[in-house]
Amino acid sequence: MKPADRTQSHILGDDPERPRSIERRSLLGYMIGMIATSIASVLGITIVRYTVGPALSPSGTSEWTNAGLLDEIPVEKPIKRGLVISQEAGWGRMNSQKLVWIIRKGNDLTVFSAVCPHLGCTINEAADGFICPCHGSAWNAQGKKIGGPAPRNLDILEHRRNGDILEVRYRSFKQGVAGQEVVS
Repeated sequence: MKPADRTQSHILGDDPERPRSIERRSLLGYMIGMIATSIASVLGITIVRYTVGPALSPSGTSEWTNAGLLDEIPVEKPIKRGLVISQEAGWGRMNSQKLVWIIRKGNDLTVFSAVCPHLGCTINEAADGFICPCHGSAWNAQGKKIGGPAPRNLDILEHRRNGDILEVRYRSFKQGVAGQEVVS
């Protein structure tokens, strides 16, 4: 073998007398590739967790909310109360205020949503029950529809007594339909 050929084959790593080894550049390339793959994996998992994860988790179900002391609810007279509803919404907890009408007859309580089942306006008290100021729907004191474009009776909300406190499980219902369908 000529000396020039021997030098060239040594540079190319074709020297039969010398075992082939990973060069320093190749090792650095592998290490950089592994680091880049690790960073991409961590970022990918984090992005998927914070973007897709909340969509796949169960929506914030309403919990029981304090509606006040039972002694503060007058007998035979509707009272409007604002409830602060907390719900999990993706990455945080959101609070909103929802209005309800509470009617007490002796020890019996009825809690109505103050949202009109027609188009979602806030229901007001009337002389003989309730009325929607937007389109004129009317309900009696028991929440039964007596007139107007609303497709159903007032929406009754689940409630319970916890000692001397009234608690309400607030739900939103689909508007404009005859049946009571829970939205959230």
